[in-house]
Amino acid sequence: MLRVVSFDAAGTLIRLIHPPGTTYAETARLFGYELDPDRLQEAFRITWKTLAPPPESEGPTPDDDRDWWRELVARTLEAAQYRIFPFDEYFAAVYQKFARPGVWELFPEVPSILAELTGRRIRLGIISNFDRRLYDILAHLGVRDAFEHLIVSSEIGVRKPAAGIFRVAARRFNVEANEILHVGDELESDVTGARAAGLAALLVNHQTVKLSSILPRLSQGY
Repeated sequence: MLRVVSFDAAGTLIRLIHPPGTTYAETARLFGYELDPDRLQEAFRITWKTLAPPPESEGPTPDDDRDWWRELVARTLEAAQYRIFPFDEYFAAVYQKFARPGVWELFPEVPSILAELTGRRIRLGIISNFDRRLYDILAHLGVRDAFEHLIVSSEIGVRKPAAGIFRVAARRFNVEANEILHVGDELESDVTGARAAGLAALLVNHQTVKLSSILPRLSQGY
């Protein structure tokens, strides 16, 4: 029987209101720079795909993966052939911006599905390759208290699709792995990884497979 539903965060429960390139350009204006948001967005897209993920550790990363995000911003600017001075101050402003209200929003289906699952006495959690800013983001969106546990990669030093992050979730909920249904939007990280760790998994895309697809899975028990 499924007793817990865990969710990926970005792309599954929450999404950016504007592309990262737009936020980078808006923040640059505070430092006196007028940058092309489309050019930045294309550079960000390439950098996001090519930059290696943060290395795994034996526990919480000391800087909450901040150095990795700094490298992402630096390489994005370089790919777009921009320079901003002072860069450290600019990066700090960008980093903080992505944790503030008005940057993220919930997918429309989220409030109703969380309420439905809570009404069915299903325990809820998040398993995310994010950092501690996620706590503030969810609080701003009014859903932080819906989740019993947040398992964030920067806090445990392991990222999806590694089995270790899913095993941490099972331990925190004190259930067997096969009693958890993990829901996410990435095939390798959220489905292949979860199943390899013994969890049930559901891949959503918010178009043909919506979050409401969780409900039949609960009655089927897998």
